[in-house]
Amino acid sequence: MVELTVSVLLLVAGVVAMLVLHVLIVVWALRRGVVLRAAASRRQDEERAAGQGLSPEDLNELPCHDHECSKAGAGAAGAECAVCLEAFQAGDRCRVLPRCEHGFHAQCVDQWLRKSRLCPVCRAEVLGIGRGKTAGAVAGASSASAVVTERHGAADR
Repeated sequence: MVELTVSVLLLVAGVVAMLVLHVLIVVWALRRGVVLRAAASRRQDEERAAGQGLSPEDLNELPCHDHECSKAGAGAAGAECAVCLEAFQAGDRCRVLPRCEHGFHAQCVDQWLRKSRLCPVCRAEVLGIGRGKTAGAVAGASSASAVVTERHGAADR
């Protein structure tokens, strides 16, 4: 009779332990969901604040150049605009963002930047505190073109 009582007590203790574990997991999942929703809400608030977009004056400050095909050939073949996903062609008007150095067709990224101050690839703020320095951030059109080609060509390897 004692063995039966011990078995029943162990069975009840096991069921109670499983119920407690289940409740703890549910509470953890609910709290995690609240934390994730709060983080997502904070991120949306930041994007809304940054979502004002750039003014035409700010867009004019960003460096712009004509894309030149490099002699490397294979590296340039993989270079494409991350907004429209089309390959850069010789003579395309391109823009390299000064802080992150991501390259795009000027008309594609300008349309994006009128709505958001963030890079469409890495979400870095396009214009930082030193707004007057953005025009001099890229030395010249040939170096900016090389940056676009190198960044996209290295990603394909």
